Amino acid sequence: MSRCSRIIRYAGLMLSVAVLLGVGLGCGRDVRLAGRKLRTVVVKAVNHYGVTLDERASAEQVAYVLLRAIRDDVRAVTPAEREAALDVQFDLAAANEIQARNRSSMARDEWVYNVVYRWVPTVSHYVGDFETEWDNARVRFVRRGPEPAKDPPSPNAECEVAMTVADPNGDPNAQVVIVVWLAQDKGFWRVLHLGFDPKRRSVGS
Repeated sequence: MSRCSRIIRYAGLMLSVAVLLGVGLGCGRDVRLAGRKLRTVVVKAVNHYGVTLDERASAEQVAYVLLRAIRDDVRAVTPAEREAALDVQFDLAAANEIQARNRSSMARDEWVYNVVYRWVPTVSHYVGDFETEWDNARVRFVRRGPEPAKDPPSPNAECEVAMTVADPNGDPNAQVVIVVWLAQDKGFWRVLHLGFDPKRRSVGS
């Protein structure tokens, strides 16, 4: 191998190492998020499915829009449809409150992404029983937390909205209670987390 060839090969090797280091370190970015669309979530008034989610919107309305977006996400047939449903979910995230609970080394956008991205797989099995009309959803919701009042809730107020959902296979013993935990974030009810109530099979029990 000529001296010139060795120099070119060495330069190419160094360039490859530099690229790998750049991808691996990524200024601290989690390499597992490579190729993911990270959003910088700004908590603000939004409108989805005909529901305006501003400072006057209830926690129940936010929970309804979230569950409907998750349903659309699971049933999306194209990447564009899935991204659109994800955009709605990120719009509903209590991003500042989620970040306040960040005990990892992740940057804000990465941490919020990791929290929100887990919502769909958590409850996807039950989306067939999620309502697509507000009037149907509101009568199924049971709320625990600050009662509606003339004055806005305190900045650190939290609540939960629960709903009984049926097993898609029809097993009555597999009925569960889904819970959406919400917090006040800059004057808006927004979502912290969602999951299940392990102690109940229905909101009436």
